[in-house]
Amino acid sequence: MSRRKEISEMHGRLSSTSASVRAKQEARAFELGCPATPEFLWNNRPLYAIWKRYSRWLFEKRLLAYSDGAALLELCEAELAGQKERKQKALSAWKRPQFPAPVELGNSLGVFIADVADERATFQHRIAPDQTTCRDNDGPYEWPDDDAAAVARRYALDVIENAVVAGELIRRAAQRFIADLESGHARGIFFDPIAARHIVQFAETFCGLKLLPWQIFVLANVYGFKKPSGARRYVEAWLSTGKKSGKTRLASVVALFGLICDQEKYPDVFSAATKKEQSRLVWRDGKRCVQDNPELNAHVQRWAGALAVKDTDGSFTPLSSDEKSMDGLRPSTIIADEVSFWGDRDQWDKLAKGVVSRVQPLVFAVTTAGSTKNCFAFGKFDLGEKILRGIFVDDTTFVAIYSIDKDDDPMDEKCWPKSNPSLGVTLLVEHLRKIRDEALEQPSGLNAWLQYHCNIWPDATLSRTGSIPARKWDACHGFDLISETDPKKATTKFLLLNKETPCLGGLDVGLSSDMTCFSMLWPKARFDENGPLIEKKVLIAQFFMPEVGLLEKEKSWNVPLSAWAREGFIDLLPGDMTDPRLVRKYILEACTLFNIREVGFDDWNARVLCAEINESGAVQCVAVPQTAKELTAPARELLTAINNKELVHFGSPCLAWHASNVILAEDEKHGGTKPEKMSANEKIDGISATLNAWHRLLANPPHDFNCYFLTNDGSGNAQKYVDGHLVDMPPLEQKSYGGGHPADRI
Repeated sequence: MSRRKEISEMHGRLSSTSASVRAKQEARAFELGCPATPEFLWNNRPLYAIWKRYSRWLFEKRLLAYSDGAALLELCEAELAGQKERKQKALSAWKRPQFPAPVELGNSLGVFIADVADERATFQHRIAPDQTTCRDNDGPYEWPDDDAAAVARRYALDVIENAVVAGELIRRAAQRFIADLESGHARGIFFDPIAARHIVQFAETFCGLKLLPWQIFVLANVYGFKKPSGARRYVEAWLSTGKKSGKTRLASVVALFGLICDQEKYPDVFSAATKKEQSRLVWRDGKRCVQDNPELNAHVQRWAGALAVKDTDGSFTPLSSDEKSMDGLRPSTIIADEVSFWGDRDQWDKLAKGVVSRVQPLVFAVTTAGSTKNCFAFGKFDLGEKILRGIFVDDTTFVAIYSIDKDDDPMDEKCWPKSNPSLGVTLLVEHLRKIRDEALEQPSGLNAWLQYHCNIWPDATLSRTGSIPARKWDACHGFDLISETDPKKATTKFLLLNKETPCLGGLDVGLSSDMTCFSMLWPKARFDENGPLIEKKVLIAQFFMPEVGLLEKEKSWNVPLSAWAREGFIDLLPGDMTDPRLVRKYILEACTLFNIREVGFDDWNARVLCAEINESGAVQCVAVPQTAKELTAPARELLTAINNKELVHFGSPCLAWHASNVILAEDEKHGGTKPEKMSANEKIDGISATLNAWHRLLANPPHDFNCYFLTNDGSGNAQKYVDGHLVDMPPLEQKSYGGGHPADRI
């Protein structure tokens, strides 16, 4: 009987599942391994016992191959039937050279694993006083050019300096990296260049992946930053690029490092996706790395559906959402592949909650933009943008989003490297040109082009977008003028310097579903104690909202309201509705401390409040009709000031969120402008209050900057301000409107 016929008959006696496994195994005819056991043997215990005995014997002699299933069954049946000649004939199939002996755990891999353990053990001794960057083994770290940390820093600086073509979000990731290298130690964050070196060495030496600078930047961030305990700073990492940029291959390195080197007790590594076939892509790349490297091949066991390390009882397994149960898993490393296809967060929550028992878990998510915003992934994508823009502060999540910018022409190949950082290496520009040309010829392919190769959510290009670009808003932070980089410190310092400088107020009241905002707008301001007044519009905004329902709003609005409240950007008021009396008290306190000339307000929900303020005599409140006729000029002035960097706002994250949500487009029919929000959960109250203040600035601008009287400092003395100097005046009866200092809460 021919060998082909034997195999054919053997397949006929296997179930469809076993036949599929057997076919895959037999494709590797000369690879040492045990053939799949035919399922009918489970019901034939004598034959199964012989199968196990001969399998073990031939495997130990290094003669058994995956493709020997038919010959092995023939041998077992001959043994059971007592047919000696048939048995001898079957044994002749193994008259061949032995498979080569396995490579012992080599010096390089063994030393490497020991070096990683030593890196963890010596970390706390290598922390340098008042520095974020830890010492190297031999002393202070000198940033050698070819070292991983230096390559990552050089890449980040090249991105910031526009030497590398990169989008806004990657530029922000680079700025975050450089800022953390400079001042991370003040927040208990340290950078270990040895850890960055190790992950890059593992990728290139053992996994055979020659890393590009952007990949080194990602790995150095994820593995280099640590907490004082020595555990990694980042628990989650989000990497998003266009298709075929090498995300999956990079993720396989992260998975294998977690399996082999991460010093975790009983490491459990999972690659997760919605479908088994997708989750196996990362696992398959990892398996190929093991197969291609002799030392990894000796150290890691390859099973039909898992990779395992016997010494640590660790495993690396592909996992999909259609698994029966994921509730009992305790992952140490999770590779979340193509998260944009995850319809809801159920699978994510089941996996992520299992990492809480681990010392330094890592969830490494890789994805390209999805086809719709109505999915779990877009919420994470949006949160990642907020982290990079500073709206949401999260020191445990790394974000790198490679995408073209909103102002870019997606058909212009000059901007393609922004979303395809491996362009020219893993993806040829000629292929992108072909796909681009097809999309131009057949517009039905435009969404796929935007999604897969520009890495933007296609439906976002069809919806309304905010009128204030984030990069232009951020350029107006004014930290250089006030010599502070912390928003709270900068704001407080400015308020103390400008208690006498005339300003205008703006008020927008929301009782329950919206926020309340009181803003102060200075047309000129002082930034040094003895400095002159500078022609800059300065905007300070304080927000109010009821404390009841805060967490529900935080979840539905997808912004860190509780964190902003702790930092003082939001005043939480008791109850489930904003109490206008407390807002009134705040405004009256502000009027005793600052030279507020007028307050413009939207009389919706604020008519009684402002009437009471007018009655007190502290300041004049003027209703601003919320119509395009009245708000067009303030809106134009605001946009002009932002575009020309004539506005200063000191980086309030809550105000930045409101600015990102507002639409100030002029109506084509009537030519006017009034603020609109992009959705019910994207609030714009801070900008509405600002436009009310700007309306009063245009209607009644202060002219007496060089000479005016102060009667609201609460001291009992009137003061005259002349050419930058205070002149004493006779006593004058004063009113006091409260004891709090608004600067303490703004």
